[in-house]
Amino acid sequence: MKYTVCLENVDSTSYPLLKKWLKEKYEQQFFIQTDSYSGKATHIKIFQISELNDWLKVYRLMKRQNCFYILLLDQRWQHTSPLAIRLQAHSLVFNPVKKSAFIRSMDDVLKLLKKKPAVHFQLEGEKIISAGHTVENEPLENYVLRQLLHQNIQSENVMMDALSIFKKNTFPNAVCYVEGFAHLDCDPADENHSSQLICSYFNQAFTGKVSRLYFIPLRKSMLVLFRQPESICSLKGWQEGRKLFERIIEILLTKHRIQIYIGVGSLYNDPHLLHHSFKEAEIARSLPPFHEVSLRYYEEISKEPDIKKSTVFIHTHFGEEMTARDVARHVNLSYSHFIRLFKKETGNNFSEYVTFVRLRNGVRMLRQTGYTIEEIADMTGFNTPNYFSSTFKKFVGATPRDFRLTKEIVFA
Repeated sequence: MKYTVCLENVDSTSYPLLKKWLKEKYEQQFFIQTDSYSGKATHIKIFQISELNDWLKVYRLMKRQNCFYILLLDQRWQHTSPLAIRLQAHSLVFNPVKKSAFIRSMDDVLKLLKKKPAVHFQLEGEKIISAGHTVENEPLENYVLRQLLHQNIQSENVMMDALSIFKKNTFPNAVCYVEGFAHLDCDPADENHSSQLICSYFNQAFTGKVSRLYFIPLRKSMLVLFRQPESICSLKGWQEGRKLFERIIEILLTKHRIQIYIGVGSLYNDPHLLHHSFKEAEIARSLPPFHEVSLRYYEEISKEPDIKKSTVFIHTHFGEEMTARDVARHVNLSYSHFIRLFKKETGNNFSEYVTFVRLRNGVRMLRQTGYTIEEIADMTGFNTPNYFSSTFKKFVGATPRDFRLTKEIVFA
C-alpha cells in the first residue's frame, strides 16, 4: 500500500529538502500530496511550527484530520516543545532538520501505519514517552493564557485562534494572585503537597459557581483564573465569591496550617485586556487590607488623587518617623479632613496603614536578607524589637523568628 504524506506550513527552505529525502528513500511507500485541501485521505501530516500561532493552527487541524503528525519545531520555539506531548503529536523534530532525525521519525510512523499499535511520542526521532503519560505537561489552554497575560498575543487573527481552543463560556475574565507559607507546625505531608491542596480547595469551593478554574504557577506564587458569572459585574460586590475565598483561607489555615494570601484583580471581558487583571491582582496582594489581611480586592484600592499621593509617600518613607499631620501637610489637606478621607478610602486609620506597610517590608527583609530582627525592626520604623515582634505575630500569626524558619509555598 502507498501512503499519503502532506507537507503543510513548511517554509521554502525546508520544503524541497524534505521532499527530496522522501523521494530518495520512500518513493515506493509514500505519495507526496501537494494540495492539502484535495479531499484525499492523508496518512502523515508534516507541519512546521515557526510561531506561537502555529500551535493553535495544528491544534485545530488535529481536530479536523485524524492522521499521524510529525512536527518541525524551529529552534527559537524549543521551550514550547512540551505542547507537542500535550497535543499527542507522534514525533517532533527540531528545525533546521537533521536528515537522520527526520528519517527515524518517518521509519517509526511507517511501522505504526503497518502495525497500528499504540502511538508513542518521539523527540528528535527517538521514542521517549507514551502519549498517554503526559499529566505533568502544561495544558495548551494554560500556555495560551501565559502568552496572553504577558501580552505576547497582539494580532486579532492569533487571538481568534487562541480563543477557539476554549470551550464556550470558559475563557477567564478575572485573575487572582495567590501566595503563602506553611507554619512550623504544618504536617510535613501537607507541606510537601501544599500547592495541590490549595488547588484542590479552590476546585471544591468554586465547582458549580464558575464554569472552570485555570491554575498557572509562577514559582512562589500562583494565578487562579476563572470566568465570573454573567450576572455579576464586580468581583468586589460578589459576596458569594468573597465568602468562598474566605472559606478557602480559613480551612487551609485551621486544618493544614497553611497560610495563603489572595489578591483579586478586576473583571475584563476583552481578552486583550486580561493582563490588566493579572497586574491588578499582584498589586492588590501587596497593599494593606481593606477588611482582612489575607484577602484584598484591587477594586477596593483608592483612586482619590490626594490619597494616592499620600500612600505613595508612606510606601517611600515607611522607615522614617511620620505622623498623619506630616502626610496631611504633604498633600495640602487639613489634618481633620485628611484622617476622615484616609479612613474612608483605605479602610484603615493612618497608623494601621503605616503599620501594615512596615510589616510588609519586614516580611520581605526576613525572607530576602540576613539582617537581624533588631536591625529589621529599626529599618522598618518600629520603636523597639519587642513592639515589632508582637505586632508581627498579631498580623502574621507567627513571630519574626519563627516566620523566618517557615517555608514559602513553591508552586512550580
